[in-house]
Amino acid sequence: MRILKLLFFFISFATFAQTPLTEAETIQFKEIVAKRSDDLETMDSDFLQTKYIKMMQGAAISNGKLYYVAPDVLKWEYKTPYNYKILFKNNQLIIDDDGYKTVTDLKSNKLFEKLVTLISGSINGKLLEDKKNFDIAYFKTTNLISAVIIPKDKSISEMFNQIILLYDRNFIVRTVRLIEASGDYTEINFKNTKVNIPINPKVFEN
Repeated sequence: MRILKLLFFFISFATFAQTPLTEAETIQFKEIVAKRSDDLETMDSDFLQTKYIKMMQGAAISNGKLYYVAPDVLKWEYKTPYNYKILFKNNQLIIDDDGYKTVTDLKSNKLFEKLVTLISGSINGKLLEDKKNFDIAYFKTTNLISAVIIPKDKSISEMFNQIILLYDRNFIVRTVRLIEASGDYTEINFKNTKVNIPINPKVFEN
C-alpha cells in the first residue's frame, strides 16, 4: 500500500520531480541553500494555502502573511477566510483564534517542539541539514529544484509521510507541500517574499 501511494505521488507530481540531481549538483545546491540560510535574518512573505482532500470536491483555500526572524521566531497570520494567528517564540506556541488565545510550552510538549522545528526548518532551509531525522532526495526541472523529505521520526511521519520543498532558480523556497499518509496534502505557496528587511517588533506581540 505504501509503495502504491508513493507511486501515485510521483506520477501526480512528475511535472517537477522528473530528473534526480547528480551528486555534484546536490552538493552545490545544499551548499548554496546552507549559505542563504546562514545569511537569513528576517523574512516577510504573503502565502496562499490550499488543502486538498481526496474525498472532497474542490479544495479549502486560505491566505495570509508569514513573518520570520532568525533563529526561531515565526508567525503565520491567516487573513481569509478567517482570522487566525500562530506564533512561535520564546519556546512557546501561541494561537490566537479570532481573539481567543491559547499558549503551549514547547519544552513540555515534544511533538509541538518537533513541529516547530519542521516548520521553521522548511522556511529557512535548515531542514535539509537534518540527516538524523529525515531522508532527503533532490530532483530538478527547468525552473524548479525539489527536496523530497521523508521523516524518520514516527510521531512526525504519522502526520506527514512526505514534505516537499520547491526552490526556484534563485534558491528561494516557493512552495511547501505536506503530504499525509492518506494522500491528502496541504500546499503553501509563497509570493512577494522579502528577506533581511526590518520587521516591526509589534508583529510578534502576543
